Amino acid sequence: MSQESSTEPPSVLRDRDVFQDDKGRVFVAHGFIQPIDRTVSYLKYIPDSTGKWISRGVRFKRVFSGGPQDASKGLLQVENDYVTMDPHFGTELLEVPKSHIVKYFHPETRMNEILNEGARDSLEEHAKRMAETLHDTLGIKLERIGVAGSISWHAHNPEFSDINMNVYGLDMTKRLQEGYDQMVEENSHIRIRKLDEWCATIDRLIKRVPALSKRDLLFLFSRRKEFVIEDRYLGVMPSLLPYEAPIIHGTESYISLTSEPIRVEMELNLTSYSSFTPALFDCESHPLDLLDGDRVSRFMVYDGAFKDLFKDGDRVEVHGTLQQVVPVSPDGTEKSFYQMMVGTKVGAGREFIRVIEPAAE
Repeated sequence: MSQESSTEPPSVLRDRDVFQDDKGRVFVAHGFIQPIDRTVSYLKYIPDSTGKWISRGVRFKRVFSGGPQDASKGLLQVENDYVTMDPHFGTELLEVPKSHIVKYFHPETRMNEILNEGARDSLEEHAKRMAETLHDTLGIKLERIGVAGSISWHAHNPEFSDINMNVYGLDMTKRLQEGYDQMVEENSHIRIRKLDEWCATIDRLIKRVPALSKRDLLFLFSRRKEFVIEDRYLGVMPSLLPYEAPIIHGTESYISLTSEPIRVEMELNLTSYSSFTPALFDCESHPLDLLDGDRVSRFMVYDGAFKDLFKDGDRVEVHGTLQQVVPVSPDGTEKSFYQMMVGTKVGAGREFIRVIEPAAE
């Protein structure tokens, strides 16, 4: 394990943690529901002499840009022992065995390095200023701020790379979510990304999910909050600490009841976990014939394109996979219930959420 650029991985990797396997490929952990001996993840970069990302003298090509379709492509580029039928999710997933992880790029350690040793380029300088501003304005602890993406493994390029940062923990996440206006009001070098600056993102999402209209997405993205620091977009994403995860891998199993996405209307009630991956909402659907009149009571979203776009009380139209959730308990007394999931491999390109009646302001 190289100590120059990585530290020993924790027992359970967190959402968006970056790591490298023994073939030099770079993966990103996906979601907070993680097994102990493997990591649910997607393949993001592979060594390639034509790639434009360079780390430690090695060139890499990006193979993941976003969405379940790209994540599924990674299944075709890894060995059989990286792909497993996961008993929790009830589907085949890319899960890197912990024994194959040779480098783990700790986001907080990388952020601390930039803070203590100084920025080496404009991207690192923006990340440094944002971390300091989050701390000084909102009281977010510096040790709870990490820098993710290509910066975390020294592969970024100021000419084309993004800046991705993480804030860890429910308490620090609450400060972030309640502090966007305060950040802008008290810091002249920061603003919120404007709606017309999301047009390229919206166009890509329409291509990925053709059933969505631009009107639908313009409404949703009018709610999205992202910082801009000196004309550079900078995403700050919340991530749970492992002990805060509301669902532990293996405590439930999901049985898909439909082979194709179905349409269900429901009213959403935000939970403390609606900003994470997976995003969790309590909900109440109309009675479903498929369930003999029973209702869906939980909504789970794995597709990051729909993160932080919904309000408490929104009435939405969900096109997703209907699942039975079976609790795995020693005494077997917990009752099963039903959820809708958006972001499945099978439903890629056809699963989405549309607001049909916004929550009252």
